[in-house]
Amino acid sequence: MKKLSSLLIVLSVAMVFVSCKKSNSSTASGGYYFKAKFDGGSKDFSGQVNAIKSNLGQGTYSLIITGITGTEESGLTLWSDKDDFTAGKTFTLSALGGTAYNLLVYAAPLGSSDPSSQWTSTYDYATVTQSFQCTITESTSAYIKGTFSSVIYQNNDQTVAKKTVTEGQFYAKF
Repeated sequence: MKKLSSLLIVLSVAMVFVSCKKSNSSTASGGYYFKAKFDGGSKDFSGQVNAIKSNLGQGTYSLIITGITGTEESGLTLWSDKDDFTAGKTFTLSALGGTAYNLLVYAAPLGSSDPSSQWTSTYDYATVTQSFQCTITESTSAYIKGTFSSVIYQNNDQTVAKKTVTEGQFYAKF
């Protein structure tokens, strides 16, 4: 259930970015990007890219990076026990001493709550190989850059459906 909560947090934050940000089609992405290969096919979520870093108190920090197009979205949720979202830091699946997970999420169509449209790095319904890696390559007060890869699973208990995400890259503004 904690895994699903993390997915919902990312999707909720993404929707806040969509609803609060003014859009200008001539400068939609501003050079920022969020892209990867999903099962070998390129996907680009660079229509709107943002990052938000939060101090949640009691030694819990989060970094959420989202990329959105008109029909789909993807995002990363990273957790830490200190504000160490810095260049050279690599995050793997397990976070906060095993009490949380760093995640890659994907949803299509945009805004759907149907479990068959939601994908995440964790899977609750069977034993599967779970993998996630995100490396921050640059971090300033204005932006963050990095790379990521993961296997993501469709969020349902019917069949195990997965996608392998490789060559992920992001450049997001704070």
